[in-house]
Amino acid sequence: MPQTYRDARWYRSMLYVPGDKLDWMLKAPKYGADALIFDLEDSVEVTQKAGARKAVAAAIADLSTGPFGRFVRLNGWRTGHLLDDLNAVVVDGLDGVAPAKTEDPEEIAALDLVLGDMERSRGLPAGRIEIWPHPESALGMYRIYHLCMASQRVKRAGCSGGPTPGGDGARSLGLNHATEEGIYFGAYSALQARAAGIIQVEGAMTGRLGDLELVRRIGERSKRMGASFASAIHPSHIPVINEVYSPTQDEINEACDVISALAEATARGEGAIRYKSTTVVDYALVRTAMEILKKAQAIGIDVGNIPKVELPPT
Repeated sequence: MPQTYRDARWYRSMLYVPGDKLDWMLKAPKYGADALIFDLEDSVEVTQKAGARKAVAAAIADLSTGPFGRFVRLNGWRTGHLLDDLNAVVVDGLDGVAPAKTEDPEEIAALDLVLGDMERSRGLPAGRIEIWPHPESALGMYRIYHLCMASQRVKRAGCSGGPTPGGDGARSLGLNHATEEGIYFGAYSALQARAAGIIQVEGAMTGRLGDLELVRRIGERSKRMGASFASAIHPSHIPVINEVYSPTQDEINEACDVISALAEATARGEGAIRYKSTTVVDYALVRTAMEILKKAQAIGIDVGNIPKVELPPT
């Protein structure tokens, strides 16, 4: 049976904003991130969580018509906070939730049921709210495939570049002082996500605020490993991340040329041709080219008139 992939809106960048800072959340769109993640977990002290929930709900309502995605990082199951988080933030305009420290597929399945019931009771579109699992332990990373398969709401996963040095995931893996070794675990995560039909795969991020060259280096490495987007904890990282995960003009031009070449070949009854003397162009390369152009169009780049090519089923 051919593998199927889950369609989802593509974001190049996602910016974390503390959920107890309403003014920060309201001004966050100006930094250019494709999506915002309002954090109710680690960035909010326990006694401030009730107020943060109200602030996040207010921010979602105020920003509900913006062209960016609106996600909320939830406290995990068994903290005693998750249901209160959901009760506050499941409102019109919410695009997805990211439960922290996810380990068990049952957590995702339970969250799916709760979200479905809340959508029905609040008159929201059924199934619209995404679930974005955030495994932050060795066990959770080991189970990424099963976490993704636990609900059709799961449409993005990570992290293909490996755990953030110094973070919970790195500590769980014994990589507290490692900078490059996490890449091996990231490759395994990307494999699991893709096997589950997830094509929106998160790359690695850094907590070092002023090192934009590091942001670029991590982003380019993650992209080579199959990542399609990355998150940031500081607005200064967003322009670099957007650039790294956007198709370049050379990539767009090459994609157009590849599609045009095969369109001409199929008109002659051929299914593969020699291209620029060194490459064989066939349907597989055309599918890749179409993905590049789709991403370019998603961020507003005019790719011109593309010849239509009838692709055989995969």
